[in-house]
Amino acid sequence: MRFIPILFLFAGTLVHAQSDFLKNADIVWAAEIEQDYIVDVTSLEAEWDSGVTTLKLLRTTKNEAYWSSAYLADLVFQAAMGGQLPVFKDPMCQQQLALENIYPGKDTILTFDPETYEEKKAVVWVEPMPLYDFKAWRLRQVLAYHRKEARWSTTVEAIAPLFTLKNIQGDSIGLRPLFWFRPDNERQNLHSKNIVWAKKVVNRRPQTQLILDGLKMVKVSDGFQRPMEHQVQVLGNNFKIPFYGSGNEQLLTPQQRREMCARTDTVVTFDPETYEETVSVVHNDLNDGQLRKLRLVQTWYWDERKHRLSICLDAAGALKDVHGGDGNYRYTMPLFYRRAKGK
Repeated sequence: MRFIPILFLFAGTLVHAQSDFLKNADIVWAAEIEQDYIVDVTSLEAEWDSGVTTLKLLRTTKNEAYWSSAYLADLVFQAAMGGQLPVFKDPMCQQQLALENIYPGKDTILTFDPETYEEKKAVVWVEPMPLYDFKAWRLRQVLAYHRKEARWSTTVEAIAPLFTLKNIQGDSIGLRPLFWFRPDNERQNLHSKNIVWAKKVVNRRPQTQLILDGLKMVKVSDGFQRPMEHQVQVLGNNFKIPFYGSGNEQLLTPQQRREMCARTDTVVTFDPETYEETVSVVHNDLNDGQLRKLRLVQTWYWDERKHRLSICLDAAGALKDVHGGDGNYRYTMPLFYRRAKGK
């Protein structure tokens, strides 16, 4: 089965995010975003399509009793049930709750008697199966742009496993957060024995591309309503700041960056009446209007000792739509990446 991460934009307000993080004077643009990810992919072979790469799986004496497979759902569930991970009813993480009061629990089903034509309600016990019950993870964070280094950063405010919501007939009618908890943004050491689970998550699918226009803004400085415009200027002029190519692997040279920002193409046209060819030079300078989408590359870590999830931004890629000779849209590709601080 193929699992696809889905992205949604959040229309509420992250009060906690608008604190010390946004007081940083170097942050000139910031927006609230909400994304739904599936990271518990049931096979390593299917991870690529989902934009997930496993970095570390470590079985220990602490988790071997319940860890039949390496899934974040099981790790979070065990920590929450054991009281090591505080969970909350609300996305602001202010109303703490006891997980056993809502999951596992009871469910009401309807049964039909074909002889009497009567419907009866029955209460059944719901066996906890986090891997199958937690359909995805709803991640709420703030995306920010830093002027001095022309880089992006994120601060994660809350995350929730999404649970299937059913009507009284037992039919699925959507997903809802089961509970919320607070991850942190601390970069973890993959070599630490405390880190037992780590995955790199990329917005590779078209439906997960982050469209910069129309986000809920929480901070905008004068002249930075379009942060990509500033980043393109830095790409073409300030070669002390490193940028990477479309695969986020090769460092772009100054020459490559100049050609990317100020490209010239030779166009040959043919006159069917005179049979003459005309050669002309067309300037296709890069502008921020061509880069309206962003791809986030983040690493998720689970610390077994602290019972804590960390989510850190690794890089952000500027996405460009590619059109064919007929002008029709063909696909979207990353043009360049700017890595996060410390990467």
